[in-house]
Order: sequence, then structure tokens, then C-alpha cells
Amino acid sequence: MLLRLYRGINRVKMEKKRRSSGNDSATGYQTRKSMWNNLVKNDRVWEEDSDEKPKGKVNLVNSLRNTGATLRMGIKEKLYILKNHPWILLLTLFVFGCLFAIGLYVVLSLAHEQEQASRDEARDLATRTASWFSDALDRALLPVFALSRLVEQLDMFATIPEEIGAAFHTGSLPFLPPEEAGGFMRRNMTGTSCSDAEKIERFNNIAATIKRGAKMEGILVNLQVAPLAVVCYAYPLVNTEDFEPPKVLNSTEIIGLDNLAESKRSASAKETIQSDGVVIAGPLTLRQCTDCDPTVKTAFIAWVTIDSLTENQVIKIDGIDHNKWGFATALINWAELVNRSDVNEKFIEKGLNYQLTRTDEVYNDQTREFESKVNILAGDEEFACDEINTESVDINTANNVWNIKVGKSEGFVPCWKNKSIAAAFVGAFIVSFMLMIICIESQSHHDLLRDMLPPKALRKIKNYKTCVEKYEIATVFFSEIVGYTAMSAEMSAIQIMKTLNEFYTELDKIADKHKVYKIQTIGDGYMVTGGVPDRCSGHHGATNVALFAIEAMEFVETFRTTDGAKVVIRAGINSGPLVAGVVGTKRPQYTVFGDTVNVAARMETTSRDMRIQCSDATCQLLRMSSSHLFFLEKRGTVAVKGKGDMNAWFIVGAADICNENDASTSLCV
Repeated sequence: MLLRLYRGINRVKMEKKRRSSGNDSATGYQTRKSMWNNLVKNDRVWEEDSDEKPKGKVNLVNSLRNTGATLRMGIKEKLYILKNHPWILLLTLFVFGCLFAIGLYVVLSLAHEQEQASRDEARDLATRTASWFSDALDRALLPVFALSRLVEQLDMFATIPEEIGAAFHTGSLPFLPPEEAGGFMRRNMTGTSCSDAEKIERFNNIAATIKRGAKMEGILVNLQVAPLAVVCYAYPLVNTEDFEPPKVLNSTEIIGLDNLAESKRSASAKETIQSDGVVIAGPLTLRQCTDCDPTVKTAFIAWVTIDSLTENQVIKIDGIDHNKWGFATALINWAELVNRSDVNEKFIEKGLNYQLTRTDEVYNDQTREFESKVNILAGDEEFACDEINTESVDINTANNVWNIKVGKSEGFVPCWKNKSIAAAFVGAFIVSFMLMIICIESQSHHDLLRDMLPPKALRKIKNYKTCVEKYEIATVFFSEIVGYTAMSAEMSAIQIMKTLNEFYTELDKIADKHKVYKIQTIGDGYMVTGGVPDRCSGHHGATNVALFAIEAMEFVETFRTTDGAKVVIRAGINSGPLVAGVVGTKRPQYTVFGDTVNVAARMETTSRDMRIQCSDATCQLLRMSSSHLFFLEKRGTVAVKGKGDMNAWFIVGAADICNENDASTSLCV
């Protein structure tokens, strides 16, 4: 810290010595106006730069040479873009490979053979898929069959129907009031075996064993028994193990549900009691509430009938007695079953569309007739293939007939015939090359805009939005070349422009180093900002701009033109609120507006040669810097147009602060 402080003080002394030995006026060097006037008046400096065509016969050789040079420059530019953006080349190669592969495939394939092979492949895949769905459904039904057999063998279930009783009969369990039933037809199971904690625990152990043995976690999500079609036990009652949080399947309100009395389930319940096998209802969506996301998007409910366990157990359906105890129920998460399979991937891999459907006969209460209803169980919701381009396979399941359709939306017949390999190669090359040129031009345009505009502004411009932002505190730097020492009168225009280009290129590097943003270069003027467009604290932005100004001034001290002339500049800095935005559409430019900018310009015009003058606002921010110690010289007041007299300071130097507690953040001399 002491070493840096010592160096800063030495810089102050050197600055005073330089001023005492030098001259702050423009005498002793050529002013920028006289230099540019010399360029205008002296025709000799323009002779080698003339773009006018020579009179007389055009030199064909020179024209060809110039054309060749232009082509070489264009090719070099495109190769440079390809080098920096390899995705363009990769995309071109990918497109070329795909197009050529498609063309080659079509050429080598006969239309009839290709069509027949495609149809055979589709039918074979449909058959294998149908077999998989049939086997998967059978596996999913095994647990409910096992549960039904256990109910028939265990005494704990035998007399439950007598405890419940037929609905609406004297002595049977009453229905819960609507406000307690949750909108369902539920019996009051209090005091029955269905509410006995010991028996519930025993059923849970039985159901848990069956569920674990099925090894269908996430698929078999609930097992139930329903004596007299009334749900008595359900496992798991609250299922969290088969779902990702926060999803849960809460079956608490299903206990006591009378399936025969519940309108939405009565048809399936009656069908189950009347049959000797399994009845499958669905697909249906399970939600815990009306507005909730579905817990199970596609589910099936499988009912397996259980015969009477005592002599007097009957269930009356439409006036006919059926010797049935009730049924066992399994809730199957069909969507999860399909997702865990590779069925969809197989069809995608083959480029095929498929649709698995189930047709049910549904009774229409209004027409009093059965109507066919087709339910989509898996595959595409909208099957876009017509009958000509579709292969169909039926699946025999536990109940009803399922059907799987497989097809290609573009048809099994190839679209291209009798094309040669050469034509495919040329076509693929032309298309991919044109794509590459378009991508190069687009990327070149994008790179140009990226260099001209900040990323945030560029995004708004691309979306055809007006780009304008307000900044509460920012720092603006202005500098201007005021003259040149010992500038040769015979320097050509190209030499002068190359010198300026080298000069401003180095300033750009210093700006990047100190993370300030160059707003523009206009003639001999140079302008950067701190805190714009990247927002930061006021003292942080002022620190970056001041450090840039100091290093820029050090660079100018050592910079010489090709003929040894020295550049003389002056600089000004001001801080405060401003507005930044993009103006223009044909040639968009990011610029800043406000009094802060105007005062910064006045700080530059009232500054002295090779000095950095800042306003009082900037001085205060520099004093707040936590990273550097700035050496400031108070100049006094300067007249600022439109503002009157303003305090001004000269920035002499800066030193790093190793420990922010070691010293104050500013030194004024």
C-alpha cells in the first residue's frame, strides 16, 4: 500500500513539473484544423489514394487483378466467420448428409419393394405392440385376482355383507348426509368391520404383500374390496409412494362408496356382478379436486367378481338375485405403464404413427340404446393416416376388443423415384451451400450489430422494440484531439487515417480492459461511459472511467505517428443521471442523452491540453472508491454554458488500495 501511495505522489510531482516546463496552450504544435485543411488543399497527398478510373482504354489485366483481390478478400472474410462460428459448417455438413442420404436411399429402392417392406414392418411392429399391451394388461390384473381369491378364503371377510345390508333396506347401513359424503353416495361404515382398526391393519398387510409381489410400483396404485359393491377397505388409503411430490392419491373419501347407488359407477358395478370374470372401466382421469392437476392422467379400474361366501348372500340387480359377495378392485395407472415401456420410442424410431383404441358399448339414457364409444388408450391423439396407409391389428383383452392402428402420414409409397446418385449429390450440395452462404451473411450481420450495440439493446432491436433506458447514475468521458506536434505536411491521407486507426484501436483496448463502454468516435472525439449499458454503483462506474482516462493519457504521452509527431488531447469527465437508447433504423446507433452528457462535453472543452478535468460530482464519486486512491487537483471554477460556474478538478493519478481500512479513498492537492 505504501509503495502504491508513493508512486501516486511521485506522479503528482511529475505532473507539476511537466506543467511548469511545458505550455498548456496550442502553440508549438499543429492544430487538428490546420492538419485537416492541409489534406483538403494539398492534392499531392491524395494521388496514391485516388479511386478515379484512368482515362482511355481500360486495362483488362488490372481489372482482373482487382476482381481477384476482391474475391480473395470475400473468401477470407467468409472463412474467418466459419472459423469463429463452426456451427455453420456443421449445419451445412449435416444438411448435406441428410439430403444426400435421402436421395441415395430413394435411388437404390424400388417403389414396390419399399412399399411392401414398409407395410410388413408396420404390421409386424403393430402385432408385437398388441401382444405387449395384452400381456401388460394381464400382468396388471393378476394382483386383483389374487386379492379376490384371498377374500374367498379368509373368514374376516365372510360376514361383512350382512353388516352392510342392501341399500335403502331396513337394518342396512344408512347413507351419509351429502355434506359429509363429499358429493358421493357413501354409507356410514362406523361400527362395522370396515372401521375396525385391527381388521384394517390385517387387510393393509395383505394388500401390501400383493402390491409388493406384483412389482408394479407407480402402476398398481390402489387395491380395494367392496362387499355388496360398497367399498370397505382400500390400500394404500393415502398413496404417496407411487407419485412424485406434491402429487398424492387420497382414497379416504372412497370408503363407504356404494358403487351400485353411485350413478357414475353403477353401470360398471352391475356389469361386474352379472359377470363371472373381470370388468375394466376407463380410461378415466383421477383428480383430488375439480381444479387440481390430474393425479393419474389415464387410469383403468378393474373389477373382479367374488362369489357368495355364505348361503344367504345375494345382490339384486334389476330384480334378479345374484349369488355374489361383491368384488375386488384394482386401480391401474395406465399412463405410467405406457411411459415406462419403449413402445413410443419404437414407433418414433421407425417414423410411424400409432393409435391404440378401445370400443365400448355405452347405454344412452335418452335414446335408450347402446352406442359405440371409441376411447384412445395410447399413441397419437389425432391419427392423421388414411385407411390406405394404415395397418390395423385387434387385441383380445380381458373384456372388449382393443385395436391398434399403425401408419405413415406421408404414406408407405416412396415420394421419389428413379433419381440418380449424381443428381442427389448435386442437389444436396447446392442446397447446403446456399444455406451456408445465407448463414454466413446472417451471422456477419449479427456480428456487426453485436459490435455496434450492447446485447440488451440488440435483443430489443431484433424484436422491433424501441430501446431506451434511464440510468440514475453514470459517468461520461469525452476526449478530443486538439493538435499534433511536428506533423509532416507531406503525410498522405492514408498514412494519417492509418495513424488515427492505430490510435483509436489502442484506446478501444484500454476501454475493454477497464470495462467501460465506447459510445462513439466522431472525427477527433472519443466518448466512453461507465455504468452504461451495464449498470453498476456510481463510484464503481466513475472509478472505471477514471482509470481508463489515466491509462489513455499515459498511452497518448508515448504515442507517435509514423513521422514521429506527437498527438495532443484533452479530456473531460462528468457523472449524473442520463438516458441511453438506440436511434436510427438503417444505421442504428447506441448513444446517451441528458445534461450529464452535455456537462461532460463542457468539461472536455474547458480542460487543458493533456489533462483530465472532471466535475464535482465525479470527484465525490472517486472519493468513495473502495478499490483505488485517486490524486485530484482542484482547478477552481470554470464557466459552463447553460450551467454557469462549476467546480472542476484535474485527475492526476491513482493507486491501488490493498486494504480499504488503510487509507482514505481520495487525496486532493
